[in-house]
Amino acid sequence: MIEELKDIKVLMHNQYEAIGKKIGDEFFIPITLLEKGYDLEKEWLNTKNTLKIHVTKKRFLDIDHYDYQGNYLHYDRNRVENWNVEFHHGIPKTVYPYGKYFNPSTIAQYGLQHYSLYLKSKDLESKQKFLKVANWLMSHQDVHGGWPYQFDFHYYPTRLKGIKAPWYSAIGLGMSMSVLVRATVLTKDRKYERCALKATPIFNIPSEKSGILAKFEGKYMFYEECPTDPPSFILNGFMFALIGLYDLYKLTGDIETKKLYQEGIISLKRMLPLYDLGYCTAYDLTQYTTDGGYPNVANWGYHITHIHLLTALNSIEKDTKMNKVLQRWKGYLEGKRFTI
Repeated sequence: MIEELKDIKVLMHNQYEAIGKKIGDEFFIPITLLEKGYDLEKEWLNTKNTLKIHVTKKRFLDIDHYDYQGNYLHYDRNRVENWNVEFHHGIPKTVYPYGKYFNPSTIAQYGLQHYSLYLKSKDLESKQKFLKVANWLMSHQDVHGGWPYQFDFHYYPTRLKGIKAPWYSAIGLGMSMSVLVRATVLTKDRKYERCALKATPIFNIPSEKSGILAKFEGKYMFYEECPTDPPSFILNGFMFALIGLYDLYKLTGDIETKKLYQEGIISLKRMLPLYDLGYCTAYDLTQYTTDGGYPNVANWGYHITHIHLLTALNSIEKDTKMNKVLQRWKGYLEGKRFTI
């Protein structure tokens, strides 16, 4: 018996409409409708005559062992040159809608990219580009030991007041430390190490006093990517800072740097569940610290950044609870959800 084939109207979420098919008791819905309604991504494998459907096609790279002297988080795959930047004497300057500025974290990422490329290929040009960044950081460190952002920044303006220049960022400080540590390893010149150590006091200065320190629940130390009032608790910037502190401690054995790292890890373990939304991660905790009312959901690119950073940190800590969080977050890329 041949089942009757019918055209049907498919209405998804009462806003997206398409023509589907009904064959007997089975319904067939256009993939374009699913892409719209559920933000899915398709992958057609022509040779296998197979259609794959993903919540995202983005994938993470495992980090079995993080090495403070080694490839930085697979940054040999980074290409800062393709970002919205212009180069001034070999240093990237970020182009924003409101002007062109040196962004310390972008500059550090460019350096870490070329350090990782140099380790992989021994290309002398990459080595020179890396050292140019390290020397820029040395020559542009201010009297307080940091690399200030020289532009006003409005992070989440519907929830938070803008940040007035100059200001420091945990991500800029942490990634700059990672550059300077590797420059010390590469050149055996301890001037880079001394430069990195000068930045550590800023981690103890509260955000409201031109530092980057916020306290979660009044006691857990958190290093702010954006030193907002109230705190925004941006996750990726915090973890980048922890990696920078770890790098510096491993190189120098400095007790204060070790303490800053360990206090941050205690905070991370306490706070990780708050970023877990059961299907993806939150970018920050502004739904908690402001009257925003709903989570600032990380896009899949940032979700994978969270996975990479937490994987690196857990390769150091080897913590059971952190590992459980990691497995959940990896599962979200496969469409898994955790509900009651």
